[in-house]
Amino acid sequence: MRQMPSSDMVSLISFLAVLLIFFSIDVRSRNSSDTKPWHAHLFEWASRIGGLATALALTLGWVDLFLPDEDSPIHVAFVAVPGSVGVLCAITLGLEMLWQQWD
Repeated sequence: MRQMPSSDMVSLISFLAVLLIFFSIDVRSRNSSDTKPWHAHLFEWASRIGGLATALALTLGWVDLFLPDEDSPIHVAFVAVPGSVGVLCAITLGLEMLWQQWD
């Protein structure tokens, strides 16, 4: 995987910050109940996992931003993998909107 310049890392961090705000709003708007259907549990957990993965990617990206580019202990994959999980969870929550239209 290639090295990510600081300007690209700032753009990625900005995107992850917006995604984290989305997940925090989504998690707070959900009510916990054991009597929900299976798909409601799926979307609730997608929101939780996506928020945690995005927070991890944002933290690692922020720390990497202040480290020197050469010999950085944080590889781009350490930011890209949890960030990708967060994006996949956001896409899953986007599919929830379609699911709700069919109900």
